[in-house]
Amino acid sequence: MQINFQELLKEQIIAILALLAGLVILIGGSVYCGYTAFTTYGDYNSKSSEIESLTTRKAELEAQLQQQKLDEQSPDMKKIFEIDGLKFGVDASFAPLFDNMIAVAKDSGIRIRSVNYNFSPEKDPIFAAKLNGYNVCELETTIVGKYSQIQSFFKTLLSEKYLINLAQIEIVSWQRDKSVLIANLKLRFYTKTK
Repeated sequence: MQINFQELLKEQIIAILALLAGLVILIGGSVYCGYTAFTTYGDYNSKSSEIESLTTRKAELEAQLQQQKLDEQSPDMKKIFEIDGLKFGVDASFAPLFDNMIAVAKDSGIRIRSVNYNFSPEKDPIFAAKLNGYNVCELETTIVGKYSQIQSFFKTLLSEKYLINLAQIEIVSWQRDKSVLIANLKLRFYTKTK
């Protein structure tokens, strides 16, 4: 029996080449599967973040639409004065409303005798609800003026676009001159800080 080395060498070379071809195919397939998985994962992440941003944008647009519907429903509906809370504290958020009240009093010709502020009126339902960002200030004041002046003050103040609650009023005439009235008021102002 003779061993044919050439045939044996040929068979071994073919086996080694087949093994190398299989190894190349295996490595190439693994690289291709890895690349496909990596790109799919990247696409998934980008699509997930895109979906999240679109969902957030949708919620913002729905909130804007809801606010727009509320604004369109009743143009006479009072609004709560909104102010950027990062620039001002809660107490300072009422300053524009107080300034407006003083301007209305001056234009009406009445005098303000005393002012007392209460930033936590327990009887107010908005304060009692402890809504985040909503603030209430109860202003106790005494105003003095003629009937027409006080009437003008109330009409102008309560026709403002921002919500002002006339919580309590007590009007008496002045003893020396019955045409002059003294009004003790409790006004509640509302703000919303962002």
